[in-house]
Amino acid sequence: MTIAGVPFEVPAGTTLQQLCDTHSTPVVFGCRAAQCGACVIRVTSGKEHLSPPGDDEMNVLDVLGVDLDHRLACQCTVFGDVSLEVAE
Repeated sequence: MTIAGVPFEVPAGTTLQQLCDTHSTPVVFGCRAAQCGACVIRVTSGKEHLSPPGDDEMNVLDVLGVDLDHRLACQCTVFGDVSLEVAE
C-alpha cells in the first residue's frame, strides 16, 4: 500500500488506523468513529481492496460533499494493494 507516495507493507486485514498509529503518516485522526471527517483520504487506486463503507461513513462523506473516491481512514480495512493520499 502507498500513502502520499510512501510505500508500506501491510498484512491483509490491517486497519488504516492501526497502520497510522504505528507509522508516521500524514493522515490526521479526530474522533476515530466516522463522525468528524478529519481523516478523509482520496483513494487513487485499489479501492476494491478496502472494506466497503458503512452507513455512518457514507453519511459523513455525504455531508462533506466529496466524491466516491474519498473514504474515512478510520473506517477502512486493507485487503490488498491500495494507493491513497490525504484529501484537502
